[in-house]
Amino acid sequence: MLPRSFLTAGALVLGATSLSAQSLPDGYYLQGFAGYSQLDDTSFSGSIGGAPQSVTGDFDDGFGLGLSVGREITRWSNDTIGTRLELELSYRNNDVSGLNFSGNGPGAETNVSGDVSSTSIFANVLFDFKQTGAWTPFAGFGVGATRSDLDLVYGPGVRIDGDDTNFAAQAIAGVSYALNDQTSIVFDARYARAFDVSSPRLSPAGALTGTVEDDLSSFNLNVGVRFNF
Repeated sequence: MLPRSFLTAGALVLGATSLSAQSLPDGYYLQGFAGYSQLDDTSFSGSIGGAPQSVTGDFDDGFGLGLSVGREITRWSNDTIGTRLELELSYRNNDVSGLNFSGNGPGAETNVSGDVSSTSIFANVLFDFKQTGAWTPFAGFGVGATRSDLDLVYGPGVRIDGDDTNFAAQAIAGVSYALNDQTSIVFDARYARAFDVSSPRLSPAGALTGTVEDDLSSFNLNVGVRFNF
């Protein structure tokens, strides 16, 4: 079964696609993308049971998808470099593969399951390095907010289970290939980071045993399609 946050993000993307396709004025573009996502190893730390402890995590390869709307700002552009501003909505998901609670000593925990998902809104600034051919390299960055949803289970049913919304940033680099004046295929790599993500830690009975926190960062490879209006 797909996670609820994925369904919510998908509905938002589909709704935004429909509205944008109907109402975007000339000069704007609409871009959709999907691809590979790798969540970096985590080290959630905090006070658990009244003592400083940590829960480190490893994660499987996951997926991401997104939608962005933007336009080139002509007064910030020239014949060599084009400057674009865009608004992005994106979603990423990674299943957990291993957890290690410092309070149980060295060694991996048993009965590990769950995932980490994130829904982000970014305002991106992108710079196109204009070429004479169909290929156009670009690079840029974005700032915004990420809602992280953690559902990690280990041992007899101990959970790190909660959601948190935090400041986030990303770096972007890629290349586009123009099929024609209206349509381009886009390939990009993104490194995204959500800062100070916290979550409660719960006992198998559901009692709060502490709160842990860490930054969440991911590396992403995407392919997408951009439509110019």
